[in-house]
Amino acid sequence: MPSGQKIIYAGTRDQKFFPELWTPQTYAAIRQLKLPVTVPDFSQAEATPENWRRLFSGATAIITTWQSPRIDRDILAAAPDLRIVGHAAGSVADYVSAELFDAGVKVTSANNDMAHAVAEWCLMGALMGRRNVLSYTRFGGLGQLDFPGRNNCGSLHGATIGIWGFGAVARHLTAMLEPLLPANILISSSHLTPGEAKVLGFQAVDLDELLRQSDVIFTLTGLNAHSRGRLGRERLSLIRDGAVLVNGGRGELIDENALYSALAERRFTAVLDVYHQEPLPPDSPLLKFSNVILTPHNAGFPSRHGYIATILEEIDRCFRGQELR
Repeated sequence: MPSGQKIIYAGTRDQKFFPELWTPQTYAAIRQLKLPVTVPDFSQAEATPENWRRLFSGATAIITTWQSPRIDRDILAAAPDLRIVGHAAGSVADYVSAELFDAGVKVTSANNDMAHAVAEWCLMGALMGRRNVLSYTRFGGLGQLDFPGRNNCGSLHGATIGIWGFGAVARHLTAMLEPLLPANILISSSHLTPGEAKVLGFQAVDLDELLRQSDVIFTLTGLNAHSRGRLGRERLSLIRDGAVLVNGGRGELIDENALYSALAERRFTAVLDVYHQEPLPPDSPLLKFSNVILTPHNAGFPSRHGYIATILEEIDRCFRGQELR
């Protein structure tokens, strides 16, 4: 690595997720790449704008993560030689500013690692839902091992798959689904034209048509004013009987009160990792339905141990003048 580089980790040791990011893989990458990374010596309570600016003074690379400060013009003024910001998490939206791009600072993230893990969870949920494991399986001493009812199961082979949204998670997911031989994959996304979908082997449809036709529905679109609560009572009623609704995106994509009513009809199975309120309250109606599989917003967690290593590799490429991944 070229000498004279200053790399700052924009997080503190007392954050609860620090051990999840600073893993043996992280330290191995630091040793292998010979990168000098500075971790703040102050606590999260002491993470004031003044302390951040002092720490970032002269930085050539900054590693951000959850709860990091936004890298804006004030920080750029303190670090005029900044060359790259790497986000050791998913979306960079809350942590970088337009000034970075104007200044020619490169921005990268570990979103691809996270997307693969979330897609893996989505596949798990689809398989469990499509196989209808809730109706005949015994898990950890709970449920009933129902041999007479063992034929009450389906497959992704020959199924119609619907994906609302076409970002990184969806791209990983479609690659995972391909060898399982679904009949077809429907995509509803403003980021994918019908022509582009056809080239990829998919069919672009509107959301209502996707809900009507799909045996398995993945909600993976971004959360914004247009998508928030878009799966309300009317759209949930379009879901066909026996379908599986898998939400690994954002809880607020679905109107939760409308979901309670739809689940009470027992027409479809829901597999959920995200919710309007987290942790899920102990009195949540979702805990009472027998046609629901719930996980604690951990779809992307298996990838966390490698986020900083991924960013360090990107920083090393930047310093060497190589193209970023």
